[in-house]
Amino acid sequence: MLKNYILTAIRSLLRNKGFSTINILGLSIGLASFILISLYVYHELSFDRYHVKADRIFRIVENLRTENEMLFQSTSSPPMGPFMLKDFPEVESYVRFQQWNLLVTKDDKAFYEPDSFIADSTVFDVFSFPLVKGNPKTALTQPYSVVVTESMAKKYFGDANPVGQMLKMDDDQFKVTGVAKDVPDNSHFQFNCLISFSTWSSRNKQNEMRAWFWNGFHTYVLLRDKQAVAKVRSGMAKFISRNVEKGGMYYEDLPLQPLASIYLETPRSWENGKRGSVNNIYILSIIALFILAIAAFNYVNLATARASRRLKEVGLRKVLGAQRRTLIAQFLGESIIVSLVSSVMGVALAWIALPVFNELLETSLSFSVFTSPVYLVAAVVLLAITLGLISGAYPALVISGFQPLQIFRPAAGSMFSQQRFRKVLVTAQFAISITLVAGTLLVFNQLTMVRSRDLGFTKDATLILPTNGDTVITKHLDAIKNELMKVDGVVSIAGSSTVPGQPSNNLYSEIEVTEGKMSPTNINTNFVDHDFIPGYEIKMLAGRNFDRNNKADDTTAFILNETAVKDFGWTPENAIGRKVRQQGPSGRVIGVVKDYHYVSLHHAVAPLMLRLAARVGRLAIRLKSENIPATVDRVGETWKILAPNLPYTFTFLDQQYDKQYKADAQLGRVASVFSGLAIFVGCLGLLGLTSFSVERRVKEIGIRKVLGASIQNVMLLIAREFVVLIGIAFLVAVPVTSYLVGQWLNNFTEHVAIGAWPFLAAGLSVLAIACLTISWLSFNAASSNPTQALRNE
Repeated sequence: MLKNYILTAIRSLLRNKGFSTINILGLSIGLASFILISLYVYHELSFDRYHVKADRIFRIVENLRTENEMLFQSTSSPPMGPFMLKDFPEVESYVRFQQWNLLVTKDDKAFYEPDSFIADSTVFDVFSFPLVKGNPKTALTQPYSVVVTESMAKKYFGDANPVGQMLKMDDDQFKVTGVAKDVPDNSHFQFNCLISFSTWSSRNKQNEMRAWFWNGFHTYVLLRDKQAVAKVRSGMAKFISRNVEKGGMYYEDLPLQPLASIYLETPRSWENGKRGSVNNIYILSIIALFILAIAAFNYVNLATARASRRLKEVGLRKVLGAQRRTLIAQFLGESIIVSLVSSVMGVALAWIALPVFNELLETSLSFSVFTSPVYLVAAVVLLAITLGLISGAYPALVISGFQPLQIFRPAAGSMFSQQRFRKVLVTAQFAISITLVAGTLLVFNQLTMVRSRDLGFTKDATLILPTNGDTVITKHLDAIKNELMKVDGVVSIAGSSTVPGQPSNNLYSEIEVTEGKMSPTNINTNFVDHDFIPGYEIKMLAGRNFDRNNKADDTTAFILNETAVKDFGWTPENAIGRKVRQQGPSGRVIGVVKDYHYVSLHHAVAPLMLRLAARVGRLAIRLKSENIPATVDRVGETWKILAPNLPYTFTFLDQQYDKQYKADAQLGRVASVFSGLAIFVGCLGLLGLTSFSVERRVKEIGIRKVLGASIQNVMLLIAREFVVLIGIAFLVAVPVTSYLVGQWLNNFTEHVAIGAWPFLAAGLSVLAIACLTISWLSFNAASSNPTQALRNE
């Protein structure tokens, strides 16, 4: 019996090659898209879950209250981990990290290693960072010891064993005590090397256990069991009051953030490592389901449309005793066979397209998530059966439900001519296509806006050259800048600890918010040189810039941005002269600059303080726009003479700044590709439906032509039904797209208005493509000889 069903199903598919090809091609493309996006979503959801103890690891974050604002920070202070271990029996261990940007030198090799971290010796017990060489228990116990990853070991030592060898890191010598496997890609922070925390402790013995507001670290605690988090959270208020004196700045809470949630949760300030976007995951998941739905709708539409050809077959089977459940099984079997063939083709297409997809998203996705080929086969079969049942259920129920007397009437062929459900599905297909196209256009509009927005500073044609605070550069900074200014094509040079697009230092400060009263706060601080403000073309609102001729400016002058002034309740003019105390002698505010976006438009401009420092970590060299590559080469030649011990490693500020929109740009590219695929799959179905419509109305077309209808009249007759459906789909797509894109735009502090033209462009483009798809078949039908259609009448 089963063999007979399978043979009948295969014969039916072969007898209708055109419809079968459309269904299989559409479903395979839909499944390939679904598989690719599912791999990406799985990868995004897998971050940090590879750690064996992931469910017991939590990060300490801060809700810090000042007199002017509430700060939600990802950072913590050095005493928090040790004191939690002492005060909470539920805490088993802790690890503190701080990121360092180091110049690493070995023989004739010198590279900047920005992904260097200091870490407690417990790091290998808490996290699953396995060592391939060295003892994880003792590797980071001694000061000036370092564990490098396999990639870093290869870079500096080749095939030699690095354990026991020395590396010069900035001005200190470090002993390599271990080699760790490279950090997996699905980790919320990456490192090239881990330096013993005792290296920092040996330099800061007095501050390690007392600096409760030195918020420059990331602390993770390991709980004894995952249920213990409730007890720790309930005791946090007492822990804070017992250990931290409450003053003008205090901790309202120290929440514990689950490790596996860090990557996708709303970022706090001073995050370590990269972050994903849960909104992007939702959007891509919706796109995957949309494309799969379009392919499934194609099958339902075409199956019900061609059902009129099989009515007599159904009637004969019923007359000969076939039960309805038998017929349902047969039609579902056909659907599952189509799905199985499509699934195999879909996996093949996904495998072929995966390198291109990885390039679009700059990831390294693979089918290795299926640890065994058996799991892959099982997943494909399960997906095929599920899709086959969903797609085939409605046609099977409808076709098998007719009675033989209905089927053998002369008008039986018209029973499927006015299927409302089919029109609903076609409308849904067009609505999805319009939604995807309009959404993609709006995404690109937003990206165009953020890239062309006046950021309050100049970022074009600016070369960023790291110095890592080199002592020679620090001592002779002005002389080195003067020599670089002599290079043909150089416009200006500015030094700073960080450049726009990088997080600034967040430092404890005391500011005279109200006259005569110093109020504590934490404020973003950038250490700059005298040329920073003019070099970046930042506008002054009040006061003055730092003055080389005024030596007092070196230690006692501070400049605030516009937002800081507003937060403190001042005007730019009355901010001048206010007292400031920060890491040293007190000084005064000498100027106020107009807000500039030193972070991306995902975040509002936060308060910022600028102060002078001789030790700058980066030089921003602005170039003339003509022949930039030649100027870059000339700067490099001069740099090698001035700083032969430093590598000539540079980036361009505009490219570095735009990396903050990397995930958004990837979303736009992926959405545009899959929007095109969705329209293509939809047009395949439209082609099949048009073919059925022409076939069903061939005699009507013949009669109309005999009565004088022109080719244009006939083509309009066929297209009119679909044009109406596109119009309805447009009305449905507009509010859906507005809502979905609006949710995504909430990621930005400034965004484009959702205007009419993206929807009109999307609607007209879908209409044009649909008309082109319909026109070929309708033109052939309208051009045919009416006598051929009417000769049997």
